[in-house]
Amino acid sequence: MPQVSFEQVQDFVSENLNVPKERLNPSTRLLHDLWLDGDDAEGLLRDFAQHFSVDMAGLDLRRHFGSEMEAGIRWVLQKALGAERLSYAPITLKDLLDAANRGRWLVTEPAQGAS
Repeated sequence: MPQVSFEQVQDFVSENLNVPKERLNPSTRLLHDLWLDGDDAEGLLRDFAQHFSVDMAGLDLRRHFGSEMEAGIRWVLQKALGAERLSYAPITLKDLLDAANRGRWLVTEPAQGAS
């Protein structure tokens, strides 16, 4: 299987989120830097999985992203109060690259409070 390059992941994210490629590097975080959350995060990762043939069964979205309603509340708090929305484990573009080259998402710890 040919290796996926960072530039391929960078192009995918840039095109899907309409973000300039210059803003994207391996440490760019989907939620924390690009404000991708809720249904938008789920959609991008579903498209990513299909595009790069990645089995995402090991991904617990609740560990990395909030619900659509929570996303709006976090955005308001961040803008108005400078409150952090960083209680979620980040997913970086390097994480996406690694998953694309493995062909699967590594199973992660369950979200705090999740059963």
